[in-house]
Amino acid sequence: MLLLLLLAVPVFFLLLFFYYPLGSVLVGGLSDRQGRFSLGILLTLLADPYYLKIIGFTVWQAILSTLLSVLMGLPGAYLLARYDFRGKRLIQALTTVPFVLPSIIVVLGFVRFFGNNGILNRFLMALFGLEEPPLRILYSLQAILLAHAFYNFPIVVRVVSSLWQRIHPSTEEAARSLGAHGLRLFWRVTLPQILPAVLSAAALVFIFCLLSFAIVLVLGGGPRYTTLEVEVYRLAKVSLDLKTGSALALIGALISLLFLYVYIKLQQRSSFAEQISEDYERPRLASTLGSARGAFHVVYLLLMAVVILAPMATVVAYSFQVRTGWGQQAISLGWYRRIFSGGGPYLRAVANSLFFAVATMLLSLPLGTLLAYLGARGRFAGSRLLEAITMLPIGISSIILGLGYLKAYQQLPWKMVGSWYAIVFAHTVIAYPFVIRVASATFRKMKSSLSEAARSLGAGPWRLFWHLELPLARSALITGAAFAFGISVGEINASLMLYNEKLITIPVMIYRLIGSYNFIGACAMGSVLMLFCFLAFLIIDRAGGEVG
Repeated sequence: MLLLLLLAVPVFFLLLFFYYPLGSVLVGGLSDRQGRFSLGILLTLLADPYYLKIIGFTVWQAILSTLLSVLMGLPGAYLLARYDFRGKRLIQALTTVPFVLPSIIVVLGFVRFFGNNGILNRFLMALFGLEEPPLRILYSLQAILLAHAFYNFPIVVRVVSSLWQRIHPSTEEAARSLGAHGLRLFWRVTLPQILPAVLSAAALVFIFCLLSFAIVLVLGGGPRYTTLEVEVYRLAKVSLDLKTGSALALIGALISLLFLYVYIKLQQRSSFAEQISEDYERPRLASTLGSARGAFHVVYLLLMAVVILAPMATVVAYSFQVRTGWGQQAISLGWYRRIFSGGGPYLRAVANSLFFAVATMLLSLPLGTLLAYLGARGRFAGSRLLEAITMLPIGISSIILGLGYLKAYQQLPWKMVGSWYAIVFAHTVIAYPFVIRVASATFRKMKSSLSEAARSLGAGPWRLFWHLELPLARSALITGAAFAFGISVGEINASLMLYNEKLITIPVMIYRLIGSYNFIGACAMGSVLMLFCFLAFLIIDRAGGEVG
């Protein structure tokens, strides 16, 4: 009975603010203009060359982005797994960046670094005396793939290295003694052992690239490189065609859920492989510096740090500039004064983002903690089904969630769409699965002997939870709260669908400034956003939470 009461609150929340909006999208996609059940719109979309091209391009760019991310990430995973070196903790911490750095920052940094007037082109023009920028990759497939790879390859490093570092190198040494070297050694011996983690990381990156919105919206540059997410947004917010948007969103949801299922299965294989592996003493990276391989290791680590930090550094540096009357630029704090002085739209965006982030954190933390605890401790029929139901938001894009809110709550007697609580509830649905993933790992690792000893001393379930298990999970809960805060403060997809002028957030303001080619203002707002994300990043790193 107590278990049912505990489950009632999170289940009711999910039914009302996730499954009901998701159901409205499902109903909208499977009904005609008169509201009757029909596959007509869905079949029309699947027969339309325009929409088939969008579906095909969405999957194709996700495949290419995933392959590029894996190729970029494997050397880093190898170095973190096989060697100890100074700065290793920093590199490991940087692999958390994709989980806390909003994609709009990557877009902004990418534009300022690779744009026609960006840092790289200006450097090459000055170096070779060119009058035209030699690299014109913005608004192309190459820009989308590079941005996705830069953003996601640290995930590959993090996930693969966590398994690779626990595989003892004795098998590789034995293979070398039998004549296997180089690529043959990797393909025949190493890769089969780390394959569960490689496939798991690839599946996760694929889902992220499949559901990517801001990167494609800005760097795609138009209809030629439109994905399902961007087209659903266009149909819902520009064309106001919620019916077609729902049908297209349904197609996207089915594709993403299929790969979410694949990811869960691969994650289970990866976790099992990690459990049966062993630890060992690693050599120092400094011992390899006299060889060509050692030089490659150092260069790769430096490039890895630069690639992750470059978008952030570019955004911060550009935010302190101001254009002069002669086409030159000077150092100035003008945009920061503009943001934090008066009650203008920029300060309102900062205040809104902080309010939404704190409210999301306060909702996500108890919701995710309760579900994680019940999942780890609960012994009841249907626990696996409950876990699948509560983790489903990871596989549903926030664009589809925002569309569901537009459809489901537009007829309510009170104003839901365009309200602050709609944005908070949407952000909570997006963020709480991360709390579950961090907290559940901690609850599962707690030794049952501790609980049995406490019960033998007369501690009841509540006392056991409050005085033993909750304090032991403190670091994980702090990490979960930081993730919820960071995800909310940088969320743009659902916010673009649900905001109005009074509820504008920092990411939405950055997107609007980019659209008006006000890059200095966008960088200043981006720097403020990064400050909040960096604080969340520090908390996650200090607490030592795990995600992925």
